[in-house]
Amino acid sequence: MPRASAPRPSAFVHGASCTGLAALALGMLAGCSSAKTEAAPGPSPAAEVMPPAPPATAPAAPATASTAAPTSAPAAASAPAAAPAAPRIWSKGRFAWIHPEPGASRAWIGYLALGSSVPLKGGSVEAAHIKGYGGCDAWYAVEPRGYVCAGATATLDEKDPAIVILRRDAADVSSPWPYQYGESIGAPRYDHIPTRAEQREAEWDLEKHEAKVEKARAAAGDTAAIAAIDKALVGVDLAPSGEGPPELVPFGPLVRENRKFVQLGSTIAFVRAFESGGRTFVLTADQAILPKDRLKPYPRSTFHGVSLGDDVKLPLAFFRQKPRPKWKREAGGKLVQTDETFPRLGWVGLTGTRIEQDGKAFVETKESDVYVLAEDAQIVEAVTEAPWLADKDPTKSKWVDVRVLNGTLVAYEGLRPVYATMISPGRGGVPYPGIEPLKTASTPVGLFRVDGKFRTASMVSSSDENLVHAEVNWVLNFSGPHALHGAYWHDAWGEPKSGGCVNLAPIDAKWVFDWTDPTVPEGWHGMRAVQAFGQSTIVRIRR
Repeated sequence: MPRASAPRPSAFVHGASCTGLAALALGMLAGCSSAKTEAAPGPSPAAEVMPPAPPATAPAAPATASTAAPTSAPAAASAPAAAPAAPRIWSKGRFAWIHPEPGASRAWIGYLALGSSVPLKGGSVEAAHIKGYGGCDAWYAVEPRGYVCAGATATLDEKDPAIVILRRDAADVSSPWPYQYGESIGAPRYDHIPTRAEQREAEWDLEKHEAKVEKARAAAGDTAAIAAIDKALVGVDLAPSGEGPPELVPFGPLVRENRKFVQLGSTIAFVRAFESGGRTFVLTADQAILPKDRLKPYPRSTFHGVSLGDDVKLPLAFFRQKPRPKWKREAGGKLVQTDETFPRLGWVGLTGTRIEQDGKAFVETKESDVYVLAEDAQIVEAVTEAPWLADKDPTKSKWVDVRVLNGTLVAYEGLRPVYATMISPGRGGVPYPGIEPLKTASTPVGLFRVDGKFRTASMVSSSDENLVHAEVNWVLNFSGPHALHGAYWHDAWGEPKSGGCVNLAPIDAKWVFDWTDPTVPEGWHGMRAVQAFGQSTIVRIRR
């Protein structure tokens, strides 16, 4: 089992195992990517988004709403004075814990992240203030519930120099990608802009590396030439940023993780790139500084699932791994393979009709006279019963149905399917009897509930504490170290890729996160799904 560390998420793609998630969230979460979580003081953690418009056959990037200015506007009445903004408490640490009562304890119900804030309860500092005790000078009641200690990790002063910087670089929680992400090719971490001498000391191969970088830069666009120089530089963005150094603050360990190096294959979350001393650096989510020529940015997957309703209904078929051929009837009625294909990561509606031919099963699509070989498709059909909802309002109860071997997920409200997509489950498939799922990189099967929700959380490998997935996006814990979460590091949807967690494409991960219950309160970065927040979404995982 991976060790817990601070709210960190779960599933790795390259080699860890889905562990390490907000082990925090429940005090036990390890991680599902062989990743372990950062330790937290107690059981720890790990804008409403409309579902993307359904693509025709191949998924496209989600549509962006456009707002056209009206051709004419009504005469303006006197604008009422703007109401004063409600006072807030701001986080100046990676975790500013929200406790159920105003007293230090190992219990917590949520937390704020770097640069985030939450409104005070009662509309004023005076109404929210509670005399300090339990090791805290002053507690403040926050919305919608809970208490935060103003002290080392939180402040009421939004003009505090640390808060100004942390707000500037806070996670963009309106996006499927709260940060920019990349993979380390052996990056040192500096706590300030390093001098040339400091770079030489931390990077033993500095001159040799920089010589390769210059050659690769000259060969820009020629992948084969760059690979001949150094395969590790293929995919590295060697272009200068054009930006000068940002304002920096000498933060301590409450902000910056105490790691001097990012191991090869670990991932990096960063907020900006800048130039200094003739070299390009990036500023990470926790205010560390890394050479940009030591990381490979990840391309952003445009894949997402499909909203279900009057226009699109189950059953439907997704296509993983590669394009799949379309079949049509020839004059004699026999199905023959055509040169046309369904695109990789595309989908098509089905009529529900199956036929057998030459010992193989085919399914009829909603494209005129087009069939697909059943074994070429990830077929999704609606369930007709959900006995676990018997004691709940079936019209309001939310649950997700994950099929491990099929690589699919469907979101339901009662028995009404509302969203379908492909996921990437554990590399080991379903668990072997009597063997801990983490040991075989398997995804546990059964009925679970959402135990905790974290907008981002970092994961550390259960087998190698130096392997880290930074700020994994949109994490929902459901069983110990296992979680549903975004995976910004791959685009192999429908295929087994994780160490046991359920990987979602970032666009899907944000949709599922926003749709599931309980809702994370405004300003909070993570929460435990305690009874006070209401009913939790059920997670059913089956073969």
